[in-house]
Amino acid sequence: MRVYNFSAGPSVLPLDVLEKAGAEITDANGTGQSVMEMSHRSKDFKVIIDEAQALLRELMGISDNYHVLFLQGGASLQFSMIPLNIACVEHGEPKRKTSYIDTGVWAKKAAEERQNTQRQKSAFHLKTKRTATSRKRPLPIRKMLIIT
Repeated sequence: MRVYNFSAGPSVLPLDVLEKAGAEITDANGTGQSVMEMSHRSKDFKVIIDEAQALLRELMGISDNYHVLFLQGGASLQFSMIPLNIACVEHGEPKRKTSYIDTGVWAKKAAEERQNTQRQKSAFHLKTKRTATSRKRPLPIRKMLIIT
């Protein structure tokens, strides 16, 4: 009997996908090596990553004016990457001021990571329903597409 995992993180994969991965663990696409052994700069790996990107774009309807990044680290890595990119941090100093909306548990974890990367200011706290005291009007929120 198969066990189905519905918890956060890893999830259930179809048996045929697992069987194909198992068969290719020592010989991916007839290359004589596992994908885990390939150089990420090799022609064989480029074929794999290009196909993965094309399938992801098709599945999620991602247009060509967006870049698709395959990153290690999981969702928690975004807690440092997003603030660093939004604030355009160079040499440890942000070029732009940023404010954040505190919505709860995950926002708290993100705030802890932000403290390592930049000075921060929370614009709104969901728990207390209070805006930043230094502002009389709400801060503008920029539109952003984040897929984790």
